[in-house]
Amino acid sequence: MKIAVLLGGLSPERNISLLSGRAAAFALRERGHTVIALDPLRGNGAPLTDEELRAATAREVTDEERAQFDPAKLLACVTSSHLDDVDAVFILLHGQFGEDGYVQSLLDMRGIPYTGSQMLASATAMDKGLSKMLFQVAGIPTAQWVTVTPDQHDDVELMDSIINEIKGGLVVKPNDQGSTVGMTILHTPTSDDLAAAIKLAGKFSSTILVERFIPGRELTVPVLGTEALPIIEIEPKAGYYDFENKYTKGRTEYHCPADLSEEVEEHVKNLAVAAHNVLGCRAYSRVDFRLTEDLMPVCLEVNTIPGFTETSLLPMAARESGIEFGELCEAIMRESGIEL
Repeated sequence: MKIAVLLGGLSPERNISLLSGRAAAFALRERGHTVIALDPLRGNGAPLTDEELRAATAREVTDEERAQFDPAKLLACVTSSHLDDVDAVFILLHGQFGEDGYVQSLLDMRGIPYTGSQMLASATAMDKGLSKMLFQVAGIPTAQWVTVTPDQHDDVELMDSIINEIKGGLVVKPNDQGSTVGMTILHTPTSDDLAAAIKLAGKFSSTILVERFIPGRELTVPVLGTEALPIIEIEPKAGYYDFENKYTKGRTEYHCPADLSEEVEEHVKNLAVAAHNVLGCRAYSRVDFRLTEDLMPVCLEVNTIPGFTETSLLPMAARESGIEFGELCEAIMRESGIEL
């Protein structure tokens, strides 16, 4: 079948998306499919060549590159003739305009099948504050939080109030980004530090999430279809799991499966599937947790289009289950309702 892989895109995570899309495009070709790679940053321009895909690297997006991000280019890409004869679209756009329901709604209007969660679930999962509200309703433990706007960073009274209300360390991040873009961890927060963190996160979003920092082990649980895959423990060698530690080889150790008792493993997996379901996700996702010293799992967020290189966490867990990367690509398509 003919498949268009959407990759790159218009978010600070575009370079990671290029790597994810490259891996999927090459793997799907090996499975016998005809594949084109489309980058919405090009609008209705030509698909990426293999040479361009191979040249992609995991680096942070510059301010100059961000200035080129125009949502009209996404519209031009999805309405272009490149998609006229494709059978399906494999979406590997991370972050804004890829993971937040926009591209899903455009493909729905064109009647083109696509992988992953649909528009409403994508938008809900991308909104971290809204997701946490739904977690609470479903009885899924999540960290205490508040949301603020970037222009509130100079409200000293509000900063003091947040610090007093949410005791302990704080995590400050954009409400609708991933890959730790714009995130700050404050272990002993002051009003000035909190204000600076909100100002930084405000470069990437109009809403900022401030939540309690949960000490403990960092776990992630990929979900495929209706089942949780093996749990992975993430252990950075220094600092926390930021952009550099995520995408620099050797900076982080991964334990798959995580060393957990059967009881804790089952509980965390059940919570992961519950979080996936309460947001209405489809086909696959990755659910992030902190596990406290008293073995309480705390759900942080659900990623509807997690990293998808051959060394990313979802493929790692799939391999542990005996599913190789090319098989995983096709499994995601089938779980998305696409007949191969």
